[in-house]
Amino acid sequence: MKTIIYIVCSLSFCLGQTTLYGIDTWTQSGSLGFSGGGYLIDYENNFRNIGTLINAKRKIKFSTIKYPATISSQSILANGKLKSHSLGFKISRLNYGLFEGRNIDNQNTGNYSAADINIQFGYAKATKSNRLNFGIVGGVFLSRLEESTARAITLSPGMVFNLKYFTAGIALLNYGKIIKQFGLVKEKMPSSIITSISRKFLRIPLEMELDYSYSNSDGRAYTIISGIYRFKNNLLIKAGTSSNRLDQLTNTSFLRSIFTDLGIGLAYQIDDIMIDVNSYSYGTGGLILGLGISVYY
Repeated sequence: MKTIIYIVCSLSFCLGQTTLYGIDTWTQSGSLGFSGGGYLIDYENNFRNIGTLINAKRKIKFSTIKYPATISSQSILANGKLKSHSLGFKISRLNYGLFEGRNIDNQNTGNYSAADINIQFGYAKATKSNRLNFGIVGGVFLSRLEESTARAITLSPGMVFNLKYFTAGIALLNYGKIIKQFGLVKEKMPSSIITSISRKFLRIPLEMELDYSYSNSDGRAYTIISGIYRFKNNLLIKAGTSSNRLDQLTNTSFLRSIFTDLGIGLAYQIDDIMIDVNSYSYGTGGLILGLGISVYY
């Protein structure tokens, strides 16, 4: 029971969600470095705002993330173009680990596992003026806990506005319908509205972004600030933090407080391969690590 409580609390810290955690859990390594932000930063696209798919390079990306306890995630993403249409595909798996089964008499009934699978397809297109990029992501979410299963269909439309001095975007994430749920209590889809604004600086190779997230399921809102700096030797460094740090701070040392709700990442490109290492620190000691490898074609 302690393990299950720890898992739920860990995911709550990272996502602020109350139901169907696996739908919106970070499964792309780059999300850690931006502390969940970076919806418009186009160095790597992961379909969170589908409008950015227009500017994404053709690639196949593999990601793995190590969460606390025995939780881990793996994902594969691929995108490309067909004439003026941008297409993308992503499949991710969230593994919660093995649990010890007990019956009502506290007798061991064997181990069981729990896992989520999310399959998504993305489509995006730009207007003739290239001032507006728009698209939609459709997905099928499958969750399994021992012998029980849950299923949901998700739709996530998004738009990106390419303005003179900055880029703005809006994404409606994880709308859809729960087809089957675990319990008898009717749950809500963990849908959210994300508004974003980003700007590239001309004199320095820096891009900054500000995101505002509002959850329709619980009315929770928070802001994220993130950025990426590009060195001339194909090295990129990124970082991000959010207003969630105010809820995670405790009366501990000043040094630990600095690293609360902080994402940091490094990426390095060698020919057509990008290696991406990221970390995210929550609370006053929790750490999530991620690794991504992209192959451009």
